[in-house]
Amino acid sequence: MDPCQAPYRQLFDALNQSSPAEDVFQTLLQQWLQTHAQEREWLQEFGSRTFAEPIAIEDSWRLYALSRVNQVLLLPFQSGEGWEGPALTLPDYQAFMTGLGCQIADETDYSPFFHEIVEVTEERAHSPRRKRIELARVDWPALMLGTMMFSRAGVAVSCAFGALQPEIATSSTLHWARQRRYRRTSDPSDGWGSNSQWRTTFRRDHVLGDELLFNADGKHDLSAPELPVSDYDLTAAERIELLTHRCFVRCEKPDDDLYPYDDRIRLARTAR
Repeated sequence: MDPCQAPYRQLFDALNQSSPAEDVFQTLLQQWLQTHAQEREWLQEFGSRTFAEPIAIEDSWRLYALSRVNQVLLLPFQSGEGWEGPALTLPDYQAFMTGLGCQIADETDYSPFFHEIVEVTEERAHSPRRKRIELARVDWPALMLGTMMFSRAGVAVSCAFGALQPEIATSSTLHWARQRRYRRTSDPSDGWGSNSQWRTTFRRDHVLGDELLFNADGKHDLSAPELPVSDYDLTAAERIELLTHRCFVRCEKPDDDLYPYDDRIRLARTAR
């Protein structure tokens, strides 16, 4: 763990040790905001940067550490097995994250850039005048830092028959994630020790005008004329599906031993 991550690691540990009856917004989060003004200032400054500015490795580690805190804070708004997370209301969660400098992105059209699917209702009599995938419910909001996606919204969707495979879209392995109650996750930090796992870089997705950039630091551009080399038996469309959704939503191939972390792509900003 790098020293710049220490404030987030300490908060992460405190949240995991909180009691079920403890109002963590009152006992932990408000006080943390008050005593870590330098983190608020850094995040607000980071949000003002342009995509073209290079990101230092320490900044990426710092964002990753905050993302681990964020994943714990999201647990109360999920269904599933295991620990229900700290005692926290949605308004208090939003107050903490916006207090740090995040902005809530209220996108009404479904997009894998902004939305993580938690539930699917498939409509066999779907009207052709409706979009193939539509938002039905938002369980937690999407958060931005300037043009960068920090945390996607958790959403229930309704879709036309065949637009998604409901079982796959809601239960396939979610990559670039360490902790969810309702599905399996896979993260580059997996398999490392309790300290070394924190030196993981943060995935950067950016809104660039009318385009969306997925995994800006990936080495392999999936829009290149020739499909970049991969050790996995996936087509270009399947790799794009995995990269943009961070999981499979239609593909029926095994998903328990994949490594999509080196792929990137830039796509037009359209409802999907």
